[in-house]
Amino acid sequence: MKTIAIILSFCLGSLSLSNDSVEQITLRVKITNVANEDSNIMIAVFESHNTFLTDEMYRREVIAVDNFTETEIKFKIEKGEYAVAVFQDKNKNGDLDRNMFYFPSEPYGFSQNYRPVMKPPHWTDVAFQVNEPTTIEVRLD
Repeated sequence: MKTIAIILSFCLGSLSLSNDSVEQITLRVKITNVANEDSNIMIAVFESHNTFLTDEMYRREVIAVDNFTETEIKFKIEKGEYAVAVFQDKNKNGDLDRNMFYFPSEPYGFSQNYRPVMKPPHWTDVAFQVNEPTTIEVRLD
């Protein structure tokens, strides 16, 4: 029994050491062309093509628009490949509203400032590598 307790202590101690040793890097997302009106900016950071544009976001933030046309938000993340999606929720309903043709009717943007034409972007269109402190810009249109 004492041996099991020692092994468990060692394993748990190793887990906490490995979590502490993961380097966190700052990702700054600068959002431009914000309509200066009572609304929210919804920002999602994705870490995998498998979860891209799903509810399984790596990081998520909501910012109230308060007399600005651009803003910047910081995320602490690990090294890796990411994609960012942003939209301005003008009616504050928490969803990206769409018109009758299913095109977004609220301003939106993606990392790499990729502008999809007829369908949502593919991961390779918007993904970027983070190996050091990084700043990206997303323009809302």
